[in-house]
Amino acid sequence: MKRLTNLALKYKLYPILMFIVSTFLAVTVVVQNISIAEILNTMLKHRNQDLVLLLLFTLAILIGRATLNTINQLIGNKMAGRVKQDLRRQIISKRAKEPIGAQISTLTESVDGIVPFFNSYFPQVFKSMMIPVMIIIAMCFVHLNTALIMLVTAPFIPVFYIIFGLKTRDESKDKMMYLNQFSQQFLNKIKGLITLKLFNRTAVTEEALYRESTTFRDLTMKILRSAFLSGLMLEFISMLGIGLVALEAGLGLILFHSIDFKTAAIAIILAPEFYNAIKDLGQSFHTGKQSEGASDVIFALLDQKEQEVHSERKYDKHQAALIALKQVYFKYDDATTDTVKDVSLEIEQGEKIALIGQSGAGKSTLAQLIAQNYKPYSGSVTYQNQDLNIGFLSQSPYIFNASIRDNITMFYNIDEVSIYRVLDDVGLKEKISELPKGLDTWIGEGGEMLSGGQMRRIELSRVLLMQPEVLIFDEPATGLDVETEQIMQRVIETRFANATIITIAHRAYTINSADKLINIENGCLKRDTHVLHDNPNKGSEVR
Repeated sequence: MKRLTNLALKYKLYPILMFIVSTFLAVTVVVQNISIAEILNTMLKHRNQDLVLLLLFTLAILIGRATLNTINQLIGNKMAGRVKQDLRRQIISKRAKEPIGAQISTLTESVDGIVPFFNSYFPQVFKSMMIPVMIIIAMCFVHLNTALIMLVTAPFIPVFYIIFGLKTRDESKDKMMYLNQFSQQFLNKIKGLITLKLFNRTAVTEEALYRESTTFRDLTMKILRSAFLSGLMLEFISMLGIGLVALEAGLGLILFHSIDFKTAAIAIILAPEFYNAIKDLGQSFHTGKQSEGASDVIFALLDQKEQEVHSERKYDKHQAALIALKQVYFKYDDATTDTVKDVSLEIEQGEKIALIGQSGAGKSTLAQLIAQNYKPYSGSVTYQNQDLNIGFLSQSPYIFNASIRDNITMFYNIDEVSIYRVLDDVGLKEKISELPKGLDTWIGEGGEMLSGGQMRRIELSRVLLMQPEVLIFDEPATGLDVETEQIMQRVIETRFANATIITIAHRAYTINSADKLINIENGCLKRDTHVLHDNPNKGSEVR
């Protein structure tokens, strides 16, 4: 909770606004309930001439309270959006050793899991801090005995919700960690679906997935059980406190005649407001602890990344080539042989290069080495300038469960004019403009569904916004419809005419515009030759 709170306090404007709004909200709560007591007292004394003005005043206060409450919630939602954006940006910019399924689960489910802390718990903290304080101050002047009862009984509520909240945090953490494991297992089984069918293991796999999903369901139900128990205890303590206040006010009014009807009404009406404010904090605290469980998974990943030693990009401003590879060797941690062996290569500014070869020859690995996403264990990869920007277009773009805007900008703040410009380039501007929410339309699971070609165009939009000097395309035309393929070819030819382009290719028609062929065989560089644009092998498989 401390780390999440520190994260929220980084955005100082939002907590300050919440404090100001909650202070005015607390004042309206006290004034509203005193005015209601005054209305009841006026009706009891049959002074109907004052009733209309009191009713209009109370209505204005009610509207003001609702408005302030909405503003407080909107501030929380805005802060939650900023936090999500920044956390996803940090996770995306890091390279993790965890399996891709666990990374995606952290990037989506875990980040979404911390949202309630910022848009529910944090705004409620300010409300539950200011409203009870204002009520206590008011009751000290109206009826001191009621204020003392509230001060004595109120601490029991935080004690109970802290106990249940700690239990919820641990259970939520277990759930998120299991979700990461389950995500990776499910991804592996999907990838190996054909193999499982060939070996007649689909029934066994289906049973295993059912057991794993059932376990995740049970972990979720444990959290819900804690929530119900927490709610029950909070309701019991709140009812007990309200009952004590009502008993004291009733005895003072009827038996001892120490207070008048108006004072008793104020005490009885303000008591539920007092306890409900604290009780609502208790329920939000439960939500906050659930978010803390999700945040543990995120911070564990970020902390691990911060402790790792990353390979920094190497620069040599005196080299002639834009990118230079010298006797590069690379091997994956779980591999027994080198994936890339003794590769020396110079890439000039503006060159169009095609990496060809058999599947598994090392083309994608070499591309990652060129981008310095992988660090060779021997040899060097150097850039001519420090600010070299590299873009990557994959065969299978990932669409986040987020808005179209966030999917294109990758959670950076970019103006709409630039976004619509790249959407126009890829032929999606008209479609997205027709959507009810435009760029803020939710896509991915539970949102607007996109075709494969549209997803590829979304990824191309990401690259267009980057304006990279070097582009790496992983078989850009694979699996595309004719329209999308033509759009991508046109965009590449026009918008990236002066860029250095490296294409991982399997078929000759995707490398017609290449200046240079780089043939990779068993991780070794076989030959480096210029290619004619009227390649006679057009459409044939490149080997």
